[in-house]
Amino acid sequence: MLTFLFVDEDPRSLAALRRLVRDLPGGKRFARCVAEALALVKEEAPSVVVTGDLLPDGDGLGLLEQVRASHPRTACALHAVMPPLARDITWMDRAAPPSEVHALLRMLGIGAASMGSPR
Repeated sequence: MLTFLFVDEDPRSLAALRRLVRDLPGGKRFARCVAEALALVKEEAPSVVVTGDLLPDGDGLGLLEQVRASHPRTACALHAVMPPLARDITWMDRAAPPSEVHALLRMLGIGAASMGSPR
């Protein structure tokens, strides 16, 4: 099953993402820090992980690298002002209009679904 994990320290950003993705297929989970996100990943490997760059207990790129190390088929995106240096991490511009973010999330979900389960 397609699953998304969204991570951001700002509850308003998570609420905005929750509203934006409610019509996307699959399960959606939300976390506010690296530790919480990794606990959710341990419970169930997500198909797609989207994280902000600054988290209270680490950074988003580090989180994505940890997820990718244990689940290499998981699609990873950094929701940040500047693109990541890692070439295999998708960048979601934090200033992009919601329609662009939604389209990118839909594309990541379709790509993840076509690859099968991230496990």
